[in-house]
Amino acid sequence: MVVENKLRSLDKKTSMKIHKNFIDYNPLFRFAHYVQISGMYRHFSHFPFLPFRLLSILVGPFVYKKGFPTVEKTWKHIYPKHIIHKSNLKRWSLELISYVFELFLDVTFYMPNHNFDSMDRYVKMEGYSEIKKALQEEKGVLIPFIHIGEMYHPGSTLLHTKIKIRDKIQKIDVAIIASKENEFLFQPWMKRCDNLYIIVTSDFKTLSNEIEEHLKHNRTVFIMQDYFKKHQLRVPFIYRSENYNFLIPCPQLLTYFHNKLGTPVVPCVSLPEKNMTRSRIKFFPKIDIKSIDPEKESTEIKEDLLKLRQNKLNNRQENGLLSLKINQLLYPYALKYPYYWQMIYTLFKRSKFRIEFNNISSYFEFYSIILSRLKQFIEKSYEPARKDEKILDILNRLNEEIKPMSDDPKATIHLHKKYIEIRLLSTQAAINKVTSIALSKQNHFIKQTYPEIQQLFLELVELF
Repeated sequence: MVVENKLRSLDKKTSMKIHKNFIDYNPLFRFAHYVQISGMYRHFSHFPFLPFRLLSILVGPFVYKKGFPTVEKTWKHIYPKHIIHKSNLKRWSLELISYVFELFLDVTFYMPNHNFDSMDRYVKMEGYSEIKKALQEEKGVLIPFIHIGEMYHPGSTLLHTKIKIRDKIQKIDVAIIASKENEFLFQPWMKRCDNLYIIVTSDFKTLSNEIEEHLKHNRTVFIMQDYFKKHQLRVPFIYRSENYNFLIPCPQLLTYFHNKLGTPVVPCVSLPEKNMTRSRIKFFPKIDIKSIDPEKESTEIKEDLLKLRQNKLNNRQENGLLSLKINQLLYPYALKYPYYWQMIYTLFKRSKFRIEFNNISSYFEFYSIILSRLKQFIEKSYEPARKDEKILDILNRLNEEIKPMSDDPKATIHLHKKYIEIRLLSTQAAINKVTSIALSKQNHFIKQTYPEIQQLFLELVELF
């Protein structure tokens, strides 16, 4: 069912907290809503942004103490030590807080002034021809982007740009996926723009059915590549990067429609220029996995691309390959501008992958949980040319080796409220970490009675 393009009411009791542990956005959202519906924004069309910039700088120290420990921990995990040592993370944090408030001020006071005549003043586009060519295919366009810079400008720019299709000049229809609390911000926007559609986040079936209808009407659909959940498929953050090759969850809607409908995928990024009201939007060349030249890729990707052409890749591998290519384009910007990337605050929470041990009393339980979770990790992740069959074979052999432990009264171990965290690691790093802990917990009896367990874990490590 397609969302009706009209003003929709929102229950006043609906929670509007974007980050429950950071700040309550409810009053701010309602204020922005009032500014837009009252027309107050018209007075700010030519108002300088500098006073707002100064206001956002003053706000930073009041929010800093609550947000800094979380982002500091994440930055220290992601960036190598040589970058952390020469960086001022407190300054990064203050810049990030200021950025979030500047973004809010732009959305509230300046973006409502966007129209077909004024867009050139606010936004410069690079690669717009990619959108034009993609829309000419009349299969809709999927536009992956991340929470960086002025992330609302790409949608607003396309809303206020016309295109010629089949000799007919027309508006570009734009569909944006939004959470229920963010929808409140879009309500006045929807009333002003009859070519804007808001898709409210829901379960996969409902969401996919709605997106499919939009694509069949040749609309551009914006999907946040970094709005992920911990259960989704994990692929390299930036493949073949020495420091950033760890796995990160990715939404799979893009691949689903790219494969099902042949919809072009055109990633984009938007970064501020003069201030938050001015930005440069970059549309990348469209990604078509099946037309990528294997000879121009790494040996590992070349291998998987050749398998793809022979229909020898499964859905997980196809999904992972597309997500990997999108990540390679977008996430370098998150690293280059750490104080412009909002999702840094929830990165740890959303990417969590723990092997948890609660009230464990036997080695059989201990190893069963480890092997089960490692299998899930492999089945819900993708790395090019990874030896999945051999990994899963060793895990199955380990499961056979631990079976006698279930009836062995001497194979006891006591663990409660313990866990092994393997988020934001490559498969190799995750298996190395788990193997190290799994073997370190063995007592003398286990080593002597079940020597094959250690041997198989070491075989697992040697696959990389």
